Amino acid sequence: APAVLLALREGVVGTLFHSAVLMLLSGGATAASRGLEVDVLFVGRLLAPLLVQLAGVHSRVRLVVGGPGQSAMRIAAHMESLLTRVNARRDLVFIDQRGTGRSNALHCDAPASTGRLSELADLHGITDRLAECARRAEASADLRQYATWIAVRDFEAVRALLGAEHINLWGGSYGTRAALDYLRQFPARVRSVVLDGVAPATMALPASFATDAETALQALLSSCRSEPGCARAYPSLESDLDELLRRAERGTPIRARDPLTGAEQQLTLDRELLAGLLRAPLYAPTLASALPFALARAATGDHDALVTLSLALDGANPADFAELMHFAVICAEDMPRIDARARASAFATPFGAASIGLYEQACRQVPVRPVPAAFYGPPVANVPVLILSGSVDPITPPRHGHAAARMLPRALHLVAPHLGHGVTAQGCAPDLVNRFIRQAAAAGRAPFAGIENGKDADCLSRLPAPMAFQPPAVTSRPGAAR
Repeated sequence: APAVLLALREGVVGTLFHSAVLMLLSGGATAASRGLEVDVLFVGRLLAPLLVQLAGVHSRVRLVVGGPGQSAMRIAAHMESLLTRVNARRDLVFIDQRGTGRSNALHCDAPASTGRLSELADLHGITDRLAECARRAEASADLRQYATWIAVRDFEAVRALLGAEHINLWGGSYGTRAALDYLRQFPARVRSVVLDGVAPATMALPASFATDAETALQALLSSCRSEPGCARAYPSLESDLDELLRRAERGTPIRARDPLTGAEQQLTLDRELLAGLLRAPLYAPTLASALPFALARAATGDHDALVTLSLALDGANPADFAELMHFAVICAEDMPRIDARARASAFATPFGAASIGLYEQACRQVPVRPVPAAFYGPPVANVPVLILSGSVDPITPPRHGHAAARMLPRALHLVAPHLGHGVTAQGCAPDLVNRFIRQAAAAGRAPFAGIENGKDADCLSRLPAPMAFQPPAVTSRPGAAR
């Protein structure tokens, strides 16, 4: 594990929020890798420490976020609000994983803006920028030292410095991979684990992008067929999609308007662009509910709605995502596991194998080191694990949660039938997470008391699916000018 050399900076925000930067040895012997700073945010519990200790719940919750490439600090305020009841009796600890946020972030310069729609279509421009980005990063980072199995040792160093004998882990999306590997390497230090949207080391991104998104898309089409209003409004949904696929195969020029500026641009609809336009709305069921309308409009030649949906989640600051760190992880851990069968499965979907080609080009610019075989194996740990999945999640669907549950002896997997990517923030889920963590010290399966087969687990099922969007009918007012 990396050694903690010095707490370089420590401060207090208000009375409960503490931040620190730890200097760690990053695991490599090169000069470029020996000065890694890892940023930590400590959110103190709201009760007096003495009361917490007397109550026997003096433990911390460590939060590991997604990507890979996302900063934990950027979502700290949001997560703290969701876990207020947990925070009432336990500290929350957010760590910017090495390569993200303020932990030697591996950012690449944003491209010169030529309009958001052009950037949406210029997927291969990423590889050109990444090559230059990787060359510049060599002066301050050894990219071989940013894989998950190395980074979780930083988490262990932070735990040791804080003096926490045991921790509770919450991981979301890629953060579940990091949480699982921490559990594998340091099982004696873990009290409980919550995994929201499992992204196991074995999922082999980006090949699974296509197959998992295809499952979510087919579920949407099936839902529309079974919903009378949607079926009446969009009776030719499958043929509309087939028509778009034929145009994408030909590489068809299209025109679309930027939803913010109204500026019209010409794009080439190919399989790469269509894959992005289809996949983005599937992350959030409320957006996906408008996808039948957008597909029907696109089949008539009007692509504005489809483009607008694909950009609806595009409001994040590029500085929040460490692009080079993302590729440093995926190129080391996932790309070597993509074989001919995975390629064929991806190519057979509307999403194709374009992402695989893009990552192959990008990974030529990123040095990696071999990943230990044990990284892909199951953790040997007898701790309670709560797994949450959204049934229509296009990137971390329930199949990955089922696989994780099979390899963990004390796991409970709850699937929310109408949710997409990310369950913790929805409906009753924050209460389920709080109850699980509070009860985790109990023996046997007691941590799941009240949430396994009772009304609390059913509360996820009661979260409604959004109805398919239909534009309002436009009628003329009596006497209105025509």
